[in-house]
Amino acid sequence: MDAYGQRVAVGTETGVELCAGTLKAFDEHVEFVEEELGVVRPEEDTLEVFVVEDTAEWCRDVEACYIGGWVDATFVPADAAGSVWHELVHQVVAGSDVGMTDRFLSEGLASAFGDDWCPPVAGSQWPQTPLPELLGQGDVEFRDYPRGAAFVDFVRTSYGTDALVDLALCVRRGDPVDKVERCFDRVFERGIARVGQEFELAAPPYHPNPALCRGPVERWRGDRWIRDVGLGCDDAGVVNTFEDTHGREVATLVEIPEPGWYSLSVEGDGEAEVDLQPCFCSTAGGGLYESQGSVWIGEAGTHRVFVTTSDPSATHARVVLAMHD
Repeated sequence: MDAYGQRVAVGTETGVELCAGTLKAFDEHVEFVEEELGVVRPEEDTLEVFVVEDTAEWCRDVEACYIGGWVDATFVPADAAGSVWHELVHQVVAGSDVGMTDRFLSEGLASAFGDDWCPPVAGSQWPQTPLPELLGQGDVEFRDYPRGAAFVDFVRTSYGTDALVDLALCVRRGDPVDKVERCFDRVFERGIARVGQEFELAAPPYHPNPALCRGPVERWRGDRWIRDVGLGCDDAGVVNTFEDTHGREVATLVEIPEPGWYSLSVEGDGEAEVDLQPCFCSTAGGGLYESQGSVWIGEAGTHRVFVTTSDPSATHARVVLAMHD
């Protein structure tokens, strides 16, 4: 391993120097999942994460994976290292008392706490596979992952987190549907079909990735927002992107007060780029649109402003987000 945090150890094949914020972010994600679910994994049991050029040797036909058993490690590709948030949820849950729960619940948990899922902007919807067809199955289609995330959110909102964890504890991976049905009867006092009907009516919204969109939000007053950020690898908030040797990023959450046209710029002592994304699913007519150096922000609310660089000489930058007259 290249570096050890309090809860996570990271190894890479890419020659990347691990930045100060990377281990901190991974550690905080593990703690976040444990606190949200009320599960415990022994603190001395370090979670191992490997960032590799090609995950095929470990993950076969999927982009990233967590492997339990004698390996007990997460593998993510350097060019899509953001999948680590999803896989770390699997690793935390599997190493807790919950263990290897039903596949649909497992992917729902990992998607709810480690991914963002928003309906396509064109208005089309993800396939709405009935709940009884998703549980007690040997595998789950990737297209149903957002369904799992929505189900996890629904159970937590309607029945509470304890009920969600009880269900995950009751259902073992590979259990037949009749066993899953008995677990539903015990936890919810109603069967899968009835809970499925409630789920359809509740229609819980998809949500942003809580690994990226949690933490303090800066308020904005006036017609512009200015933020000075450190870009050095030893700065506390800087994380590796892993896409190249020196790729790194620092992000801030800011409350944008109203929709409209804005200018977004960054200047510093090296090459860097700045971008933003909403920490919510935009409604019809919302979202972002860039044109001639300006950006249309369709909805007010919390946005993630992030600066990225692969310039090893870059140490600091100033971000300016300003309303157009």
